[in-house]
Amino acid sequence: MAINLIKEPAPPKGKLKLPDLYATAVGQVIGAGVVTLIVPAMGMTGNSAWLAYLVAVLVGFLYVLPCVFACSALRFGGGTYSVSCDLLGPRLGGVFAFSYLAGPLYMSMFALSAVTYIGDVFPVLSSPVGRIASALIIATLFFIFNIRGMNVMAAVQKIMVWILIAALAMYIIFGLVHMQYPIFDFNDPNFMPQGMLKFDGTMLTGGFLTAVFLFYSSTTGYGMNLGYGRDAANARRDVPKSMLLTFPTILVLYVGVAIATAGSTSLEDFAGSSSLVYSARRIMPPILAYLFIIGGPVMAVLSSFNSSFAYHSLTIGQSCRDGWFPKKFGERNKYGTYTYILIFIYLLSVLPIIFGIDITQLVNLLQLVTFLTTILPQIAFLNLPKKYPEAWKNAKLRVPLGIYYLSCWASIIVSTVVFIKSCLSMNILVVVVSLVFIAACVILGLWRTNGGHVTIRTSVWDSDGDE
Repeated sequence: MAINLIKEPAPPKGKLKLPDLYATAVGQVIGAGVVTLIVPAMGMTGNSAWLAYLVAVLVGFLYVLPCVFACSALRFGGGTYSVSCDLLGPRLGGVFAFSYLAGPLYMSMFALSAVTYIGDVFPVLSSPVGRIASALIIATLFFIFNIRGMNVMAAVQKIMVWILIAALAMYIIFGLVHMQYPIFDFNDPNFMPQGMLKFDGTMLTGGFLTAVFLFYSSTTGYGMNLGYGRDAANARRDVPKSMLLTFPTILVLYVGVAIATAGSTSLEDFAGSSSLVYSARRIMPPILAYLFIIGGPVMAVLSSFNSSFAYHSLTIGQSCRDGWFPKKFGERNKYGTYTYILIFIYLLSVLPIIFGIDITQLVNLLQLVTFLTTILPQIAFLNLPKKYPEAWKNAKLRVPLGIYYLSCWASIIVSTVVFIKSCLSMNILVVVVSLVFIAACVILGLWRTNGGHVTIRTSVWDSDGDE
């Protein structure tokens, strides 16, 4: 195997403290899903959309839980790429590196959501040209924030997240006051009207479980905090704690927003839109409705956009430093950020808008093409206690070994089920193209290991830089 392995020494403590990490996690996870997927899910499962979101948040927590346990034992400098390289081996690390190039496509979901809301508020911007212009302005703004360094990103993130939480809480209160539909009546004909699963020919198009896994895509983003091990002041304590604090936050906010929406506004009232603009106008005074739209949905997608720039650049940047991609691609500027990688992410985030892909299609496509980057780290976590027995013994969050392994297998099963659901929800051509992409990533990752250009710097440490 033509790969050099270098054990990178633990860097000094970073600057991100628990409030920074919590804001990053909340901003990362509360994004396009909670403000654009509720209406499509109502079309799939009627008044039970709130229950579908409750189940989705719990399933998402099962996926993230191994990350929580692993981060309490080890400090990861390159996110899930570091996990895959160190705990699965360099070859599969290469497969992950190439697969992860599709990861920033998730950011297009945030941009797509933002331009949907902007178009609903300002119809003049709802045209194809207006949507593309809006997306480019949003992407440019957060490209500038992130290219100036991690501290600027974190400062902007904290402000946006607290505005976001306040706006969503206000929406929930008004929605509960104006509830008029029997969303808690399990015997109502509109409660799961399409049953558990609905097929149109061979394609999965509706049903309660379909709505659950549509929502699922918006419930796992806080697991990305694993990638801030290098930048955290007390990584093994604060990174897992930030994830655990985020789980109840999104449980209350997501389910609350779903209850407020389905309980106060019928599907027909949305007039074909997937945004909450119409429900906000029904339940709030005009001035508060506009404040909610700006502070809630728009802030949700923008905060996710902001933190995603940082996380994806860190992960791809580590892959560049190891030699999977050209060295030029991974060059840093004077602020320590990856200029060319950020440009790549910037371009990828607006492509689906330019090509006119809708939000439901985009979610299913992303769950397909990112399958390897979701399941490889979960398999890798199985090797942690054996490879790092002392770190596991000294983990900040200690659990019995059996519970840890159970959480890993639960996460693997969830990822596999989501992949199968996505295959069943897309037309055969998209599935074939996605599978070809996955196969190409596997081939490129394995081929690159024989080129003699790869030097893996195992950015995994069992100390927080103070030991």
